[in-house]
Amino acid sequence: MKQIRVAIIGTGAISNRHMKVWPHIPGAKVVCAAEIDAAKLKAWGERYGFEEKDLYTDFREMLKRDDIDAVDVCVHNNLHAPVCIAVMKAGYPCYGEKPMSATYYDSKLMYDCAKKLGVKFAVQISSLFTEQTRMAKEIIGRGSLGQLYHARSAFSNYRRRVTIDTMPFASPSFMDREMAGHGPSIDQGIYRLGQMLFLLGLPELDSVYGTSAQMLPNPTSKKMEVEDTNIALAKFKSGITLEMVINAASNMEDVGPSFISGIQGALQLINVDSIGNDWSMGTPPWGQLAPNFQHGLKFFGEFGGNHIEADLKPYFNQTLKRTYDPDMSIWYDNQAHWYAYLTGQLTDETRYDTPLIGMQTSLLTDGIFMSSELGRSVTADEIKAWSKSDAMWRQETPWGVFDYEDTF
Repeated sequence: MKQIRVAIIGTGAISNRHMKVWPHIPGAKVVCAAEIDAAKLKAWGERYGFEEKDLYTDFREMLKRDDIDAVDVCVHNNLHAPVCIAVMKAGYPCYGEKPMSATYYDSKLMYDCAKKLGVKFAVQISSLFTEQTRMAKEIIGRGSLGQLYHARSAFSNYRRRVTIDTMPFASPSFMDREMAGHGPSIDQGIYRLGQMLFLLGLPELDSVYGTSAQMLPNPTSKKMEVEDTNIALAKFKSGITLEMVINAASNMEDVGPSFISGIQGALQLINVDSIGNDWSMGTPPWGQLAPNFQHGLKFFGEFGGNHIEADLKPYFNQTLKRTYDPDMSIWYDNQAHWYAYLTGQLTDETRYDTPLIGMQTSLLTDGIFMSSELGRSVTADEIKAWSKSDAMWRQETPWGVFDYEDTF
C-alpha cells in the first residue's frame, strides 16, 4: 500500500475529526501541521504527539518541505479559496473542507485552478459517502422511479443555532460575515443540496426563486451576521423542480422529509449524513452511531401490482458491506475516497467529482441570495454574472498579516 504523507492546514475543531479518520487509512500518515494561532498549534501538537519542528505558524513555510504528498485544508469558509489555491499553486493535491466556498465565484475559481494546473482536488461532502447515497443513485440509475419531476431538500437544526449562539466553546466564526460568508445555507446546505444535485445527475440549472434572512433574535452578546433561514424553489432545464428548506430558525427539528419523486416511484431520504460517519465520530465498532445519526432510505412505488413502502436499511447494509469487504470503505468515507484517488485506485472518471458538485451547489445557493436581494426569480446566467468573491484575500490577524493571490 502506497504511503501518502499528509500536511494539515488549520488545527481547529474540524481538524480533530480528520485526525480520527487518518489512522483508519494504513497508507496515509500526517507528518506536519500549520496554524496561525501558536497556542492552539502547540496544544494540537501535544495532543497528537508532533515534534515542534513539524509545526508551523505560516503554512507557506510548511509547503517548502520535501516530504509532503498532499495537503488537508481545515480552515474557515472564506479562507477555503485563498488557502486551497495557494496549496494547488505550490503543486500539491488538495483536500478542502466544506463548503467549497461561500460563493459561486470563489468555487469556480478553485475549480478552474485545479483544472488549469492539473492538480488533484477534492471537497469534503460526507453525505455522498454513505450507502444511502449509493443505493439511491443505483435505484434512480436503474429507472425504478421513472422520469424524475420533483425533489425536496429539507433541513432544520434549531439546536445548532442555539449551540453556536450560547456555548462558550463554539467558534464565533460561524456567525461572522467576513469569515463564514453565509449561514446554514452553505454550512449544512452543502450536505443536503450537494447530495441532491448528485442524485439528480447534476442537472443544468434554469432559475431560482427564494428568500434568505436572519429571523431569530440574538440571545447573547455574540454578533450574529449571517442568515438562518433559506426557502427556495429551483427549476432545472430538464423540467425537474427542487424545493429547498435549509434553516436554523424553525424552532423545531422536523420540517418534513427530503425526497425525490418520479412518475413510477419515490425515495425518501432520512438523516442525511453531515458528520462524516463512524470514523470521524470516533465511535467504534461500526454500527454504534446513535439512531438519529444513522442514515435511512425508503422506497415508495409499485411492486407486483401493489403500492408499497419499503425500508431499504442503508445504514445496516453499509455496516455489513464494509465489514465483509474492507475495500468498500473508499465509498463510505471522504478521506479514504481521496486516498484512493491519490493512489490511482480511483480515476477522474470513477471518483466522485466533489469539486464539480461543490461548485454547482454554490451556484444554487447564490441563486437564493440573489433572488432574495432582488425579490424575483433569477436565471442561472444572471447568477453567474452577479456572483463575486467573498473570500479573505488579505487576512489580518493578531499573529500577522497574510496576503493571498487569486491568480494561477
